[in-house]
Amino acid sequence: MPELPEVEQVRKTLLPHIKGKKITAVEVYLPRLIKHPSVPEFIEGLVGKTILDVGRRGKYLVLHTAPEQQLIVHLRMTGALIAQASDEPAPPYAKIKFALNEGVTLWFTDIRTFGTLYLVTNGDAHIDGYETLGPEPLSPEFTADYLYQRSCKSRKLIKTFILDQKIIAGLGNIYADECLATAGIKPMRLANTLSFEEVKAVQEAANKVIAQGIKNRGTTFRDYKDGEGKSGSNQKYLLVYGRGGKPCSKCGAPLSTTKIGGRGTTYCEHCQR
Repeated sequence: MPELPEVEQVRKTLLPHIKGKKITAVEVYLPRLIKHPSVPEFIEGLVGKTILDVGRRGKYLVLHTAPEQQLIVHLRMTGALIAQASDEPAPPYAKIKFALNEGVTLWFTDIRTFGTLYLVTNGDAHIDGYETLGPEPLSPEFTADYLYQRSCKSRKLIKTFILDQKIIAGLGNIYADECLATAGIKPMRLANTLSFEEVKAVQEAANKVIAQGIKNRGTTFRDYKDGEGKSGSNQKYLLVYGRGGKPCSKCGAPLSTTKIGGRGTTYCEHCQR
């Protein structure tokens, strides 16, 4: 599933292609992806509008199409927004077509079709999970003090704790494993057992791995593509995720794997405490 760095890379690569373009037509090939409003209202609400800006909040893309209107897109597992020339053939798994002026088409593609789209006008929709997002890594609000205050009140495992989007927006399974490996914290520690210095290490590690992911254009194992249809390269720099049984890059011991909250988890028994 695309996480903060991947969605940020999509935002950055879409921006020069679609900002300032007018939406001239919308075709929806899989209606159930549109969660608000109805499909006819979705189309009517967008046609004739201009994409004023492309933003992001956590793992959500936010296309501003009017001062009080946003097209909010949750890519979820395999969703993608790709901009290309209008005379190019539709990309594989195309589910929604946004025809823009000046010879550009914006496609929403989705292999497993778990993505969701919402057209919110004057705050007329509540999106579960969106309004309650916590601060993001690299933001001024994401401080060690903030994270420690929250962790002291939680009996969740630390990995489950940092995956909670109400606590940290945008962190998913890949970067949670990388964060804890970088901080030297075992993923099965209880959040409220971490000292302030340990929580500070987690906060600093979250900033580091998210910044690295953005620098490397995201992590691609199978399906992730940015707004220009290109893959990321961050998978080449991962410490633990997807490397179960391989040598730890710090101590050389085989990396261990387990399940936490139903999610595959990789860590080092020796380097993480």
